[in-house]
Amino acid sequence: MNRSSTPNKNTHAGSTLIEVLIALLVFSIGLQGIASLQYQAVKENFDSSQRSHAVWMAQELINRIKANPEGREADSYNAAPDCDDLDKCTLGECNGTDMAAFDLAEMFCTSQEVLLKPLDDKPLLEVTCQDANPPTGDDGIPCSPGSDFTLTLQWSSKAVKDDTQNITDDADSTLTIQKFEQVFRP
Repeated sequence: MNRSSTPNKNTHAGSTLIEVLIALLVFSIGLQGIASLQYQAVKENFDSSQRSHAVWMAQELINRIKANPEGREADSYNAAPDCDDLDKCTLGECNGTDMAAFDLAEMFCTSQEVLLKPLDDKPLLEVTCQDANPPTGDDGIPCSPGSDFTLTLQWSSKAVKDDTQNITDDADSTLTIQKFEQVFRP
């Protein structure tokens, strides 16, 4: 009996199906990795956007504080922003305190989408003076010339610390406190 050297067609019948299933498994694991990377990128992009907005606001406020010595000396930049103060300096003259209130209202109340949400128990903005020449008596000067100021801007962020929390949750437990601090000399 002479047998042919060609392999039987039935010996390879199931191998194609197994190869397709393994390829599908590898492909789905790759897609899961890509989806996880995309999710992480969205979370980090939102946090980066908030931080960039905070840095811009801090630099803008520092320039306004430097330009308003009367408001700076009266410690008017430590007040909470009041959106009703937007018209304070538009209708005539205003003093340094009014200008500081206007600056705060313009910075925190005019943006269409408020990226920096205020905190419940902590100030959104704090400007403090590290007096270069602390008074030995009552000289009436709260902060002597040449002193450094510290601007601290804090906000609540939906930044997620780990992957067990969802960025779209509205529960307060997912909010974290972010802080930007800048030291400057007017």
